[in-house]
Amino acid sequence: MTAVETLASIARNPAQVATEWKANGGKVVGYRCLYVPEEVIWAAGMLPYPLYGTPEPVGLADAYFQACTCEFVRNVFDHALSGRLAFLDGLVLSNTCDVVRRLYDIWSRHVEATPVYLINNPQKLLDEANKDYFLEELHRFRVHMEQLSGREITDEKLSDAIALYNETRTLLRELYALREQDPPPLTGVEALEICTAVTLLPKERANALLREVLAEVKARDVQEADGPRILVTGSLLDHAALIRIVEEEGGVVVIDDLCNTSRYFWHQVEDAPDPMTALYRFLNGRALCACMHPTEARIDHILALADTYEVEAAIDFNLKYCHPFLYEAPLLKARLEAQDIPTTVLEVGHDLSGHGQLRTRIQAFIEMVEA
Repeated sequence: MTAVETLASIARNPAQVATEWKANGGKVVGYRCLYVPEEVIWAAGMLPYPLYGTPEPVGLADAYFQACTCEFVRNVFDHALSGRLAFLDGLVLSNTCDVVRRLYDIWSRHVEATPVYLINNPQKLLDEANKDYFLEELHRFRVHMEQLSGREITDEKLSDAIALYNETRTLLRELYALREQDPPPLTGVEALEICTAVTLLPKERANALLREVLAEVKARDVQEADGPRILVTGSLLDHAALIRIVEEEGGVVVIDDLCNTSRYFWHQVEDAPDPMTALYRFLNGRALCACMHPTEARIDHILALADTYEVEAAIDFNLKYCHPFLYEAPLLKARLEAQDIPTTVLEVGHDLSGHGQLRTRIQAFIEMVEA
C-alpha cells in the first residue's frame, strides 16, 4: 500500500493501533477533546488515544443519557458499557460542553475499571487573566499522569514530547498547504482519513508516514476539477461519508475545520523556558471550538481559512444535539455570506441516517453555487 492508503486503513479501524500498543506492554490513555495536552500523556510513556465513535445506533447509553443529548458522546459511552474500550488504562476529558461534563459524572460511577479525569480548563481563552488557574489545572493533570503511569514526567521528557508533536503539526500544515493549489492534489476524504490516522498513531510513526505522504502527493498528476472550492466545518467527523458525498456531487473540498483535522494541528507550541507554560500558551490560544469564548476568534479563523484557500462555498455539518455548534451556526453563516461565500448548515446524525436526503440537499447547494 501507499502511505496514503496505509493511513486510510488505520483511520477506518481506530482501535487497532491502541490494541497493538497494549499487546506490547504499553498503557493507553483515552481522551477527548482538543484541550487535553497529549504531550503530557506521551511524556509519561503512555499512548494518547482520541475517542472516536462508530456509525452504529445508540443502545445501552440511552439508559444513562437523555435521547436529546449528543449522539457522539452516547455512542462512545455505548462502547464503554459493552467493553469495547476495555483496553484503556485511563480516560481524560476536558471541560468543553455540558454533555462531556455529564459523561465524566456517569463514567465515574459506571465504568469503574477505567479511571476518568477531567481537566477543568477555562472556557474563556486568549486572556492571560486565566493563567494561574489554568496552569494549576495542567500541573494537577501532570501529577495524575505520573501516578497513572508510575513514571516521573521530567521537563526534559516534556520538552521532547512537545518537539515531537510540533513536528507532526508542521508536517500536517505542509500537507494542507498543498490544498491551496487549484486543483488540489489531495481530496477531502484523503485529508480527513490521514489526519484521523495521525491522531491515533505514535508520533514517530505518524511523522515517518507523513513524509512519505508528502512525497506521494507532490508527485501526483492532478486532474482538472471544475466544481466549487468548498470549506467544510463542524465539530467532529469520525468517518468520511459526508465529505465523500460532497465530492461525489462535484464539490472540491479544499479545507476542513474539524476537531480531528485542521483544528488539531493548526497551532504550534511556542518556545518557553518552562514547558508547562509553553503548553498553557498553546492551549489558551486555541479558541477554535464553538464551546469556547470568544466566539469571534473562531469565526475570524474560519474566515481567514476561507481567504487562504480561495473558498467559494461552505458547508457546516452540525452533529444532531451538539448545542454549542448549533448555536454558533447562524452567526457563522451570516459572517461567511457577508463575504459572498454561500453557506449551508446541515444537521447530521452520527449513525449515518438520512444520507439520501442529505445528498439531495448537498447536490442542490452545489448546483446553486455553480449557477
